[in-house]
Order: sequence, then structure tokens, then C-alpha cells
Amino acid sequence: MRKGFSLLESLVGMVVFLFIICGSLEFFGTARRVFFRLRDREESSQAAWAALDKIRTDVRLAGQGLARPMRLGLVSAWEQDDGKCILVRGGSGPRLIADASPGQTMLMVNETEEAWAGRTVCLFNKTIGETALVLSSGGGILELASPLANGYRAAETSAVVLQKTTLYLDDAQGVLRRKADASPAQPLCENVDAFEISFDAADCLAAVRLAHASAPEKHYALKILARNAALGRRP
Repeated sequence: MRKGFSLLESLVGMVVFLFIICGSLEFFGTARRVFFRLRDREESSQAAWAALDKIRTDVRLAGQGLARPMRLGLVSAWEQDDGKCILVRGGSGPRLIADASPGQTMLMVNETEEAWAGRTVCLFNKTIGETALVLSSGGGILELASPLANGYRAAETSAVVLQKTTLYLDDAQGVLRRKADASPAQPLCENVDAFEISFDAADCLAAVRLAHASAPEKHYALKILARNAALGRRP
């Protein structure tokens, strides 16, 4: 009676066992790659939708507090500058405490903030208005970069400091960036392959399209009603 395996049988068994181990490793390696690829796509999808959700908020806020200035044609809730989308809304603003005359560059106001320097102020009443760059803000005085074209009675005039949000694609780094006023641009979404945003002034609809580098064939798109911008349409 023979005990154990012959050398040939042992070698054959080892070869079969190695084939099984190699096949299992290949299977698990493929499964691992598929898992990480799917995970990356899911994370990319979540990042894209998070960016679009932030853009939706910015578009809906565009034109806020600017209904009359928009009707007067002084400002627009939507601007384009060298491929960048600029969304404009009204922030906090001072109140005139003294009448302002044409040619004047100093405005006497009830309050000032240092952050207003370098931003645009919009002055308006029921019939006229204008915008001017603020050079300095402090001590109850706004210093303007250009003289006023019109005169304004304090009791009849409103003032609002504009807030601008800029959206653009940094092509060199593939990063969608968002910039609020003079603050540094912050990344909104990374590894972006394409980004487009357009505005239909007639319907006050913004169309946004974004493609992620992990799946450039898949586009994430939104159409957003700019409700505040619609309030500023001329009758």
C-alpha cells in the first residue's frame, strides 16, 4: 500500500494551487480597482452637485435688494467679464445724512465699514441714480473715486453697497473657483473638465453645466430661476 504523493503528483498539485491563487488575486485586484473607480465617481458626483447647489444659491440671490436700480438701468444682476460670471446683489448700505451735489466726491453717511473700500456704491431715488467706486470708508464719510453726476436729497435717496460673486473655471488647475468681492478665490469643485453658465435675460433663467474630469462624458446640469433678478425687469 502506497503512502503519500509522488514528486510528480506534488508538483502538479502545487501548480494547480498556484493557478487558483493567481486567479483569486487577479479577481480581487479587479474588484478592488472597480470599487475604487466607483467610489471616485460617486465622490465626484457628490462634489459636482454640491458645487451646483452653491451656484443655485448665488443665482437666486443675484439682484437681491436691487429692484429699483435694475429698473433704472443702473446695475445688472448678471455680468460677464473675460469668461467669468459675476453675480451682483445688494448688501448693507449707509443712509445719507446730508444732501449731495453734482461734482461732489465725499458723502456724509450715518455709518461706514472699512470693507466697503474698493467696492461699488449705488445711489438712487425714484427717478435717477448712479454707481461709483468707493475709495475709502470711515468716520461717517464715503470717498468716491469719481464725482457725482447728479444731486441727491438725503431724505429721498437710498444707497446700497454692491456685493459681487465671481464664478470661473481655472483651466490650468482644473478647479472651479468662487470669489466673493475682494476676498481670495476659493475652490468650489476640483478636477473639473468643463464649466458653462449662461443667462436668459428674457426669462431670468440661468443654465449651468459642469463636467468632472473623472467622467467627462457625464454632464451635471441645472436651470435656475433668478427670482430677484426677475423683480428688477422693466415693466
